[in-house]
Amino acid sequence: MTKISPLRYALVLIALIVVWGGIGLAKGGLYVDRYEGDTSYMVDMIARMWAGAVPHIDFETPIGLVALLPVALMAKAGFGIGQAFIAGQVVMALILAPMIWRVGTSRLTGIAAWLFGVVGIAFVLALVHGEDTLSISVSMYYNRWAWVMAFVAILLAVIEPHKNLAHPRIDGVFIGLMLTGMAMSKPTYFVAFFIPIVLALVLRRAYASLLAGLVTGAICAGVIALFFGVEIFEAYISDLLTVVGSETRAAPGVPLSEVVNGPRFFVATLVAILAIIVLRQSGQSRAGLLLMLLVPGFIYVTYQNFGNDPKWLILLCIYLLAHRPVRGIRVLFNAEGKDALGALALVSFALIMPSLQNIITSPFRHYAENTEKYSLQIDGHPKTDDVFVYDDRSAVMLARQFLADDNPALAAYEAESKARDATTFLGETLPRCTLMSGDTAMDRYISAQLKKPPLNYPPEAQFYVADVASMVWMIGGFTPLKEGAPWYYAGTPGLENADAIIVPLCPLSEAYRKASLKALESAGLQLKPAIRDDAFLIYPIVKDE
Repeated sequence: MTKISPLRYALVLIALIVVWGGIGLAKGGLYVDRYEGDTSYMVDMIARMWAGAVPHIDFETPIGLVALLPVALMAKAGFGIGQAFIAGQVVMALILAPMIWRVGTSRLTGIAAWLFGVVGIAFVLALVHGEDTLSISVSMYYNRWAWVMAFVAILLAVIEPHKNLAHPRIDGVFIGLMLTGMAMSKPTYFVAFFIPIVLALVLRRAYASLLAGLVTGAICAGVIALFFGVEIFEAYISDLLTVVGSETRAAPGVPLSEVVNGPRFFVATLVAILAIIVLRQSGQSRAGLLLMLLVPGFIYVTYQNFGNDPKWLILLCIYLLAHRPVRGIRVLFNAEGKDALGALALVSFALIMPSLQNIITSPFRHYAENTEKYSLQIDGHPKTDDVFVYDDRSAVMLARQFLADDNPALAAYEAESKARDATTFLGETLPRCTLMSGDTAMDRYISAQLKKPPLNYPPEAQFYVADVASMVWMIGGFTPLKEGAPWYYAGTPGLENADAIIVPLCPLSEAYRKASLKALESAGLQLKPAIRDDAFLIYPIVKDE
């Protein structure tokens, strides 16, 4: 295949950014119809940063600076948080475009290069995380960005540059930037791919690239320390360890065994194994070895990510297209080596195509969305007037409850199950209830009650909410809980700064409420008697004089 024209490739990447980014911004707001809790999580973090808070130091989150700064800077520049999110994605696309360009023009040819360029920009600018359900969501946007960083670093490290296009130090700088980006956004990717990338450079004897990458990483760490202080690294590691030790979130999807050989994944695993075999039989032992080292990382990242979407399949497709040998080499089942790798690449592409289609079309679907049934998610904060959620999911309160609680005669017919266990707090048994939809409406109700008699909480009040997430402080115009967690993982983050504890009687997540209340009981706080509402309990905290 012929090499790609660098100018034409650059123009196409710019055009893709203009089209996808422009169509996203043209809507005038962010309209979300799935995973609204993840939207409120993002909005909460950016609202805090807009007000001057620093992630990990002023609030707890395992999401790193690189995943937050582009959006926060756009919010600081004057965008509402909805538009800031889309504009932040455009900023990230512009940052990553030179690296994508370098891979496409120096490592790939033909359809592989064009596919990589389209996928790289689409992943960054998408308005859905993937999978095969048509929706609009900001959920796990940082995973999309991290996949692109991983794709760039892996292909630069593994594949030899085209003749006369070798610039090892530039490649090393780009690899160092990508590894830093992974480490400082979603470190799962850094852990999964750092060793294979380093080994790829060593096996290629690309020592100049390796040295340049290490120096770049060190410089990036120094710059971060210069702006945010060395303590940010300690705080970041502490937040990550909190997630690792969490009973509720350490692995948010299906079991690891299912990611390897479950019905959704078995063909993908089989394709990866066959690809390793065919690469080695076609005389490309190094490429086969490196793919063998990369596959465990692919599976690990997929296992760690909610939804378990195997986006690595598109990289496998490009990887195999880039390594097709000349004709005349026979491989497994006496097949033509070039055709065999092409066929495996096609299968990889077909397996990931539903997710890829969802990603590529999401900005256009977002633009075309009928907004009549959308309302503001958070109407009490100056930066959230352009974030909208679907009314039927956010403003209609539906709950999952146990019928036996209302009809005790049914209990005799139930099986023994941990699902029947009720949560208790300070000796009181709480209702067995989980809010299935209507989180915005519920938080609006709670916020309104907090400002009314007999509670009368002022704007400077800080609340610890025993649930996975809460919009109460933003909707009610209160103060965010200092050192708190916009998304709960473990422990009692920020409790020492709280004025009161809010216990929802029908939480977003019963498991998270139970874990939070268990940690609260171990904290040994002095609490005033609960003030009761039909939807929540509030325990004022006795402060030391």
